[in-house]
Amino acid sequence: MKSVALATLIIILLAGIVFQYYITALPDLEQPITLSSASVGADGESISAAFVDKDGHEFHFGVRGDAESDRESFPAFYIRNPKLVPYFYWPSTGGPDERKLLRLVAGWLERNVNPELRERLEQNDVEGLSGPDKEVAAVHEIYDILMSRHRL
Repeated sequence: MKSVALATLIIILLAGIVFQYYITALPDLEQPITLSSASVGADGESISAAFVDKDGHEFHFGVRGDAESDRESFPAFYIRNPKLVPYFYWPSTGGPDERKLLRLVAGWLERNVNPELRERLEQNDVEGLSGPDKEVAAVHEIYDILMSRHRL
């Protein structure tokens, strides 16, 4: 009887470890990855975006900020699978998971943003942007914040 209880406990613990890994690991998004939405919060500081891969898997990410904090200290977050498990994961600021998020965003910007728009965004020339370009500017702002803490 004790061995059955112990085996059950071990199975539950292993399931918990696997679940924790699933919700905190970045997904393997299949190309092409599109930007389904991006926005700057009403506070003017928080920024969020969502990617969708070729199979329709969503991935939400962003930074949460406020007027009192330095932009470089804004914590990043992501939601690996918002439809299945809407769990916000807050990787440690400057840590390896945040660096992986930066690589994902940097790769997307490199593959999907035309050179002219990228140049404007790098110069912080966002006046007059609208529609999809404004959403790309929000993703680039997340990139800038993450890049201020890391070097690729």
